[in-house]
Amino acid sequence: MLPLARQDNLLVQELLGEVVVYDQGRHKVHKLNPALAAVWQHCDGNTSFADLSALLQRDMNLPADPELVRLALSQLADAHLLQAGMPRPTDQLRPSRREVIRKLGLAGGLALAVPAVASIIAPTPADASTGGNGQGGNGQGGNGQGANGH
Repeated sequence: MLPLARQDNLLVQELLGEVVVYDQGRHKVHKLNPALAAVWQHCDGNTSFADLSALLQRDMNLPADPELVRLALSQLADAHLLQAGMPRPTDQLRPSRREVIRKLGLAGGLALAVPAVASIIAPTPADASTGGNGQGGNGQGGNGQGANGH
């Protein structure tokens, strides 16, 4: 089965060579570096593992190594950015970013180009309306009274 990117309930914005994805269902924001963004954008159900490896070599100047694609697909699966039902690498086949960098002998700028995702939990609209203090939107202790009790 060829990898297929998830498209539903996602807002996608390209920003300075990276891709920012907001998952509306999970309220998470994922920042994909250029290498991971390239892999994700080519997970169309038609692009093979070997083609993804060649893409990283051609466009990102990274070694054509299946470990890089395995790492990228693992990160995309962990971030829920692949279609449900896509095969996931087992723990034995799931490389860490550090292991891939060490194995391939990458240093400096090339190490920064290795696929990476940074994810954060975004506040829900209800959380955002509280102003982050959990005390209601007015920030006055949650009961609507000011400091003098009125």
